[in-house]
Amino acid sequence: MNTKLLLPVLFATTVAAATATAGGLGQQPASFRGNAAPAQAPADKVIVLTDATRYVNVTGGQTVRFVVGQQAFNWNFQNGTAHVVPFDLEAIAPKGMLHHRVTTYVADNPLYANN
Repeated sequence: MNTKLLLPVLFATTVAAATATAGGLGQQPASFRGNAAPAQAPADKVIVLTDATRYVNVTGGQTVRFVVGQQAFNWNFQNGTAHVVPFDLEAIAPKGMLHHRVTTYVADNPLYANN
């Protein structure tokens, strides 16, 4: 086998497999991200989204209220989120609420850190 071709072939295969399984940015089941929280639930954090918002940072275990104009929704992010990859907020937002991509980064909850 030509070893000069091995690395590019392995790289292409890995990228293709990752894209196929992940389906692009953040194609994990909703259970990996958390759950919708009732509108009346108290929020640990409020994030106002504008047309200029490109990303948000949250922490596992937080209940976050996202506000877009006159609309809002609450989401409780899963605790201990080391396996949650960045995802498009539109995947959990009510349909039609967002008009552009907002990448969501979920940090591990420090309460679950291994010391």
